Amino acid sequence: MGFQPESSGTRTYYSLFINAARAEIEPMGEPRNPAHVLGVGAEIAAVNGPVFAAYFAASRERFDAQPNYRSGLFVLVDGAVYAVKPEQVDTSIRRRFSTREFTLMRGKRPQRSVVYRWPWYREPFISGSTGVRSGDFLREMSAMVREYG
Repeated sequence: MGFQPESSGTRTYYSLFINAARAEIEPMGEPRNPAHVLGVGAEIAAVNGPVFAAYFAASRERFDAQPNYRSGLFVLVDGAVYAVKPEQVDTSIRRRFSTREFTLMRGKRPQRSVVYRWPWYREPFISGSTGVRSGDFLREMSAMVREYG
């Protein structure tokens, strides 16, 4: 399901086809069964062009309100898929004056890096606030990795 920080009422859905830890992303119509929605994704307007990022669960029980991220959290950045716990995935976000840099690491080694425009006055970091939703999807994904990793 697409990420919209503002509750605009319109939702975008994506279909992911994963083969050998690489994903193909296609937009799709709303699924008939809401239990088929396993996560959240967004297209990030990066400095070097658009990048698709997502986090999703391994499975979902039919009548659960949310996907079960505790049983297995996966992240997708720029077509590469990573299992958070088994691969010891971690993330970091660096703030600059007009951009942020998101880095996905496996162990201590950087795997993917995304630099995107984010002015200093637009939603600065809030320290120690859990449960605060962000308008920055990569910051939300970083919080999910910390919580379920």
